[in-house]
Formats: sequence, C-alpha cells, structure tokens
Amino acid sequence: MSGYFRFLASYRTILSFGLVMALSSSFGQTFFISLFLPYFMADFDLTKGDFGILYGGCTLLSALCLPRLGSHIDRLDLKRYTAFTIVGLAVAALTVSTAPHVAFLALGIVGLRLSGQGLLGHISQTVMAREFAASRGKALGVAGLGYPLGEAVLPLACTLGLQFLPWTAVWQIVSAGAIILILPLALGLLSNVDGQTEAAPPASATAAPQALLENTFGRDLNTYLAIPVLLAPSFVFTGLFLYQVPLAEWKGWDPSWVAVAFSAFAVSRALSSIAIGGLIDRFSAVGLFPFFLMPLGAAVALFYWASSPLTAFPYLMLIGMTAGANSNIGSALWAELYGVEHLGRIRSVASSWSILGAAASPILIGGLFRLGFDFNHMLLGSLAIVALSTTSALLLVMNQTQRLRLRRAFGR
Repeated sequence: MSGYFRFLASYRTILSFGLVMALSSSFGQTFFISLFLPYFMADFDLTKGDFGILYGGCTLLSALCLPRLGSHIDRLDLKRYTAFTIVGLAVAALTVSTAPHVAFLALGIVGLRLSGQGLLGHISQTVMAREFAASRGKALGVAGLGYPLGEAVLPLACTLGLQFLPWTAVWQIVSAGAIILILPLALGLLSNVDGQTEAAPPASATAAPQALLENTFGRDLNTYLAIPVLLAPSFVFTGLFLYQVPLAEWKGWDPSWVAVAFSAFAVSRALSSIAIGGLIDRFSAVGLFPFFLMPLGAAVALFYWASSPLTAFPYLMLIGMTAGANSNIGSALWAELYGVEHLGRIRSVASSWSILGAAASPILIGGLFRLGFDFNHMLLGSLAIVALSTTSALLLVMNQTQRLRLRRAFGR
C-alpha cells in the first residue's frame, strides 16, 4: 500500500487529470441520462419503447463516429484535443436542454454519448496507458476511480437538483459547468504535468515484430479473439441495469432494495479498479484477460438461482468487480500487444465495439421479449455469453504464448 501512496505522490497531477476525465464522462453515461427519462417521455410524447429505440440508435451512431474522432488523440496536441471534447460535451448538454423537437433531443444525446461516454473516457484511459509503462496498471486503476465516483455522487446531486429546478435547467448547469469548471481544471492540470510521467517505450516486450504498424491491429488474430471479451461486459451490463426494476419484481424483491444495494456496486467497482492495477503490473493484462469476466458470470448465476433479497448485495458486488477491471484490462492489453504509438486509434476502435454492445443489448433483448422469451432466457443467455467470451480470452493467451515461444526459439 505504501507503494501506491508513493506512486500517487510522484504522479498526482497526471493521475488527477485522468480521474477528472473519467468522472466527467459520467454526463454521457446511461446511469445519468436515464434519470431524465420521465421528463423526456412527457415533454416529447415518447413511450419507453420509443425512447429505447431512440437511445439505442443514438448510441450506435456515436459508436460509429468514435474510431475516427478517437484516433486524433495520437496526432493532436492533448490540450487542444481535450478542450474540443469538453466543449463538445457542453454543446451537447445545451442542445438537450433547449431541444424544440425530438430530433434535436436525439442530436444532443448523440453528442453526450460521443463526447461523454466515448471521448472523455477514451482520453483518460489512453493517456494513462500511453504515459506509463511499469506502473501502467496502477495509473489506469487510479484514473478509473472517476467512474464509481460519478456513479456515487452525480445521481444523488441530480435527484436533489430536480426537486428544485426544471430538468432543462439541470442540463444547462451541466453545460456551464463543463466550460467554467471542467475545462480550466483539465487544462490547468495538463499545464502542470511538466513531463512527470514514466517514459513508456514505443512497444512492449511482448509485442510482435510488426506490432508498431498501424494496420497490424486490424489483421491480427488476437484482435478478433479479444472482440467478444470486450463486447460481453457492456452487452450484459446494459441488459441487467436497463431491466433492473422488472428483474427485481420477477424475483419478488422490492426494487428500492436493489437501489440500496447499488452502494455495494460502487464500492466494489472502486476497490476493483485499484486492485486490478497492481495485478496488471505484476501479471500483465494478457495473463489476467481470461479471468476478469468470471465475477460477472458468478453474479448472473447467483441471481438466477438465489431467492433471498440479500443476494442483491453480493450480486452487485460481483458485477462491480468486473466493471472495475473492464476498461483497465482492455487499455493495458492493447498497449502490451501493440505498443503505444497508435494506442489512441486502437482504443477508439475497441471502445466503439463496447458501445456497439451497449447499443445492441436493449434492441436485441427487447426483440426477444416480443418473441416470447423471458428473464430466464435472458440470464441463461448472459451466462452463455460470459462462458464463450472467457473461452475466447483463453485462446488469445494461448496464441500469444505460442508466439513468444516461437520468437525465443528463433532468437527474434
């Protein structure tokens, strides 16, 4: 633990920047936007189904834009790139608050999903993975605390604000806060970094000989083995959280009890984010890749077979363990496999897969429900997804291990 404190003291400025970016991404996350669902439905005459389709479409569009926009972090000055993204968040929030028609609401949601969930989180994770080498896992873990911090603080603050202000005013406060608070804070932190980061090498020791070539990523077997592993968490999380109230009622639990149990999720996610950092530095992201989905599988199995409402706490704690490890494992994995020269481009493509999973989940699950499937099928399907994804991760480790053996055998 003393090593973590020394690490925090040595790199506090750049770590604070990563945490602020992760926290700010909350304004584009589902948990925050969903707080305004009743107001969107009432003011724009939408049903739950209408908004689900609109939201899934907006998320899908943001995912399609992310690879191109996210790749610019490799070329643009980081201050300029960060400023553009934060201004984009402010414009999107203002668009939502002043939308005269559902089309403008959709445009604003696309902006929130792209700049918030997409690019701000992308900046946080890319900078941590790029600027650190030996302590890359710790850096990702510390910056990743911004996600559970936002989940713990912002819903409470937003709910309180909605007691006294119209929903449009809350989004206007978000827009103004992005310009007045987040932008100067982020640029101020970047101005005070002064090169105080680890000198990350251009490629990791485990990278293949052509790994620095930008197009290697798109042709490598490891990339395609990693895709289902990165899609699985966002797909399963979105399904479980979107239907958390009817799922609780299906189990015979009070939905408010599940809401209380979400504190276990936030705490578990925060602890997991810190713990996984040290494990990555010790065992590598490749070595941990087959294991980080296992708590999610255990959570789904527990929820499926258990009956006691007390199960909500361990269920959400297990989900929090995978959520805390998810983005940290992924970011470190790409740096280990392909180096950091094109990390922004690689992460943006990988993040778009994750967002595609989040977009596809409500559409696919909703369609299956219309065909007569129920929550039993949804949970068993989630278990199957976790099992198949874990198998794919094991194949990636085996493939990478074989490559290293061949390189050693031929002296390369």
